[in-house]
Amino acid sequence: MTDPAKPKRPMSQKTAREFIADAHLVLRDRETRHYEVVTASGTVLGHVEPAYKTGRRSGWNGWAAGSVRSSTLSVHSTRDQAGAEALRQWIALAAAKPRSS
Repeated sequence: MTDPAKPKRPMSQKTAREFIADAHLVLRDRETRHYEVVTASGTVLGHVEPAYKTGRRSGWNGWAAGSVRSSTLSVHSTRDQAGAEALRQWIALAAAKPRSS
């Protein structure tokens, strides 16, 4: 039985990298061009979507990526770069030390 007062140990960087080794982009919505970064087992690790910038004629200017959906996602020139950024963010979250309250 685990002690609720004892914080859980974070995942190691090595274990996190092994977990994401088979991750790939999967198109979830053709109309909006939203992708998810997914492992072979189906675990969603991040999101990739078109990044829109107001004032541009084309409407969008790259790909936004994140381990969670947010309005402040970082923007990249390709989907693959955005997917890699989402995985980097996921590793940072998975390997982060638990906060003490």
